Amino acid sequence: MSLKTQRVLTYLIGQYVSRNYDYLWLKSRLEKCQSAPPGSTLITGSSHALNAVQESAWRHAVNCSMHSQDLYYDFLCARQAIRSAKDSVFKRCFIVMGYYIAFQDLSKSTSMRERVIANVYYPLFHDAHNWEEPAAGDPWSFLDEQSSALPRLSDSLRRICEQAAGQMLLECGSYYSDARPRTPLFDLDGLTWARLADEKRQSLGRARAESHNRSFAHKESFEENKTILREFIRFLCSRHIEPIVVITPFTDEYNRFVLREMKEAVLELLNCVPEPIHYIDFNQYPSFGPSDFMDTDHMSEAGARRVSALLADLFGA
Repeated sequence: MSLKTQRVLTYLIGQYVSRNYDYLWLKSRLEKCQSAPPGSTLITGSSHALNAVQESAWRHAVNCSMHSQDLYYDFLCARQAIRSAKDSVFKRCFIVMGYYIAFQDLSKSTSMRERVIANVYYPLFHDAHNWEEPAAGDPWSFLDEQSSALPRLSDSLRRICEQAAGQMLLECGSYYSDARPRTPLFDLDGLTWARLADEKRQSLGRARAESHNRSFAHKESFEENKTILREFIRFLCSRHIEPIVVITPFTDEYNRFVLREMKEAVLELLNCVPEPIHYIDFNQYPSFGPSDFMDTDHMSEAGARRVSALLADLFGA
């Protein structure tokens, strides 16, 4: 292989990883489950799990969470992970969420399904849930943007890039790395959450909570999520896997504006499950400060270490 070809491949692999990072990351975690040893911990959930729960807190853990992941795709991830592993590999499964997740259905949101389902979940599971006419995104679409600068890529070269990209993500121990730095959801003008003025934190917390509160109107999705959670927990228990539902810590500025009814709905969701479930809501024990957060409802690196250590201490490492 010529030096020029090597340079082109290196560039293409970098672009492929950058443009398809979330798909590649979740795919790599599902592949990691295939070789998980006995006593492993499985983690599913939304961005709250991705930001707050670190695999390194356990002897063996796989974090199959993703940004905006709803309960339906939590279940699909867990089911594929568990079925692909050897029997009795996973000892416990964390289902990590925010209050609004009880009302969320990605497949009924036009913008989210076209951004997340099309590019992450449909390629992985070929399942679009309630999206009747799904479309899978093209992972190589960036080539069209740079067609004049790059040679035509053969199928064999594409496969080489895809395999190299997958291996790169498989070897990562954390979603966040030099390739994907941990950044806040909002533009904080270069400041950390702890250094923001009180009034700015208050404004951002209220705006974020109110955006999530709008999910409370999705009563049909809430009822469907009851069924999904019941099936999820039944599946875990049938495999002798301990189910643990976790609400991660949120900032005071966010918490004070979350609808009380949203928090109560999570308890209703859990009460519809006949099997025993461990449940912890870290916001009932407020012991996290501004430095533990990256933004209104996502943990900083320091906060993630604390949450992960607490979960490992409470439920076993």
